[in-house]
Amino acid sequence: MKLRFFLLTFLLLVARGCDFYSTSLWFFKRPTDETNPLTSVLGFGWNGLVLVNIALVGLIIYAFYVYSYKYFVQKVFMEGGGLTDYISEGYFNKKGQFYRVFYQAPKNKQVLIAHLGYIMVRVLIVGSFLATGHNLCQYYDVVIYNSLREVVIRPLFVIYGLVALTFIFFVYRLWNREFMLNKNLS
Repeated sequence: MKLRFFLLTFLLLVARGCDFYSTSLWFFKRPTDETNPLTSVLGFGWNGLVLVNIALVGLIIYAFYVYSYKYFVQKVFMEGGGLTDYISEGYFNKKGQFYRVFYQAPKNKQVLIAHLGYIMVRVLIVGSFLATGHNLCQYYDVVIYNSLREVVIRPLFVIYGLVALTFIFFVYRLWNREFMLNKNLS
């Protein structure tokens, strides 16, 4: 677990560094073209972007630390229930409450922090590398990427879609793995 924690933390920092590098190419050349909402809507400069990202990455690393070292899959007693019943029991202490996952935080905040740590470290790595690739291809005017841009028109929607699919994949993977571990504990 230690190796995985350090490897993914290192990969996260590298991914964020790559994203910052690719963003800085645009930011310092034409800061008015920056589409980051922190810059375009809230008016943050480069220092603000750096501070917000340090805070967010720090919180994600802390949550991943909680998942890696302080969180243990809890035994949830259920008879014949499926994955949604397991999630409902684990998050809200009763069956049939899975729909609350979409709008309410779990009763056990350590579960929420740990699960967000597991999921978000992976999603941020994927998202950062996708954003880096997009920025670099656009900045250096890569011909094949320009062809892709003509087909999709807004490649950021494709990137956001891939990030959303990555999030869904890792949520399902985490829940399913914990469900299987819980079945084996029974």
